[in-house]
Amino acid sequence: MAKDISREEEQRGTEKVLFWGAAIALVLFVSLLTIALVGTS
Repeated sequence: MAKDISREEEQRGTEKVLFWGAAIALVLFVSLLTIALVGTS
């Protein structure tokens, strides 16, 4: 039962993963938008 983590810890880990996923998606989106705008001008 070494992997028996509490629900609170599990939830905190999930929130962290969601936060990083959203942050990465935002950075990619802004990068692509910038490239698209600069590339067309």
